[in-house]
Amino acid sequence: MERHLLIPAFPKTELNAVNSLAINLFTNIQLVDYYLNGSSKQNDWIRNFSADLSETSKKDLKLLRTVFAHSVILRDFYIKKNSDLTGNWDLFIQWWEQLDEADILALVIYGIRETMDYYHKYIPRMLAVEEVMQEVRLEEESLFQDSDMRRQAVKAVLLSWSVPIEKINKLAEHYDNLSFIKESIIRLLRTFWNSGVNQQWQSNQRALVTWVRQHETLLKKSYPTNGAAIFEITGLYPDTSELEKINRAEYLTFIPSSNLERLLTFTRFDKHIYLMFDPKVEAGRNKEKLSGYSSAFEGLGDITRLQIIDLLAENKEMFAQQIIQQLNLKQSTVSRHLNQLQQANLVTVHQEGNTKYFSINEDELKKVAATLNSFLKV
Repeated sequence: MERHLLIPAFPKTELNAVNSLAINLFTNIQLVDYYLNGSSKQNDWIRNFSADLSETSKKDLKLLRTVFAHSVILRDFYIKKNSDLTGNWDLFIQWWEQLDEADILALVIYGIRETMDYYHKYIPRMLAVEEVMQEVRLEEESLFQDSDMRRQAVKAVLLSWSVPIEKINKLAEHYDNLSFIKESIIRLLRTFWNSGVNQQWQSNQRALVTWVRQHETLLKKSYPTNGAAIFEITGLYPDTSELEKINRAEYLTFIPSSNLERLLTFTRFDKHIYLMFDPKVEAGRNKEKLSGYSSAFEGLGDITRLQIIDLLAENKEMFAQQIIQQLNLKQSTVSRHLNQLQQANLVTVHQEGNTKYFSINEDELKKVAATLNSFLKV
């Protein structure tokens, strides 16, 4: 009989959420690149944006999409170097502009190593890639010191992306010119921002801030696994072989990002997972949450019922005849309104003998008040 005497448990994870202009921008670049290269599973905004994208931007994206993996490497490099992801556009673009040649070289090397790591883990071996890689050592120090080896590594990356052989050398030469790579990155970021991401970011600010505020309670809960936390908080469950790594993270940061719809994307650094998702998924759940109070709002939507609530609040507890006398109404009218308030869970009732005593349901009224108050805290 197999015995498991000691079973390791997943660590307790600290959850939080941030709004990030930078991550939203990179997410949209990634989705546009998918669309331009054959993915039809994108929404109207991405399709329309892609159709209007300038030829210069498409050329920049074509150059950068390989070594920087649809811009995912740019995103991850930015996350690694910045403890605060909440900066505005000016701070974001200034950060990229102040990078020196050594920084851009580090970025290129990071892209090479991450892309080749992905190749070795997930892509069937390709003879052309394997032949080039016989001359390459992917240690960071080797790539920093040996420009010829770095150029070969870039060629291996391009081959792993199935770039046509006749275009390999010219594209690889571009990555020798670090100033050109920096200019191409900044031009791409500026174009995406000015071509529509700016307007979308501004229009979505209210929804993003509201999402974070509405989920503060869920972010403080304890969950059996990080996968369960992701499902509870986003309404989506990560269908990935990386789920065990997600569950072992000790920090999980949720970053609402537009246009992902039912997709999730994440990056992991040591014990920290950054998870990007579309907060619009939550809208359906908020609708369900509000629908739970619809009967309460209906119960409060009548002047007579409000008068009854006011009386009960003042007198703590009353029976029907007392309410009839106070409001000078017919017994049938009061009985009908009390029944509606009871169905809406706004009043509670207990019976002594043949007499029913009514009192307000303070807990339910507090929930309704909190819901109404939440509309103002944006």
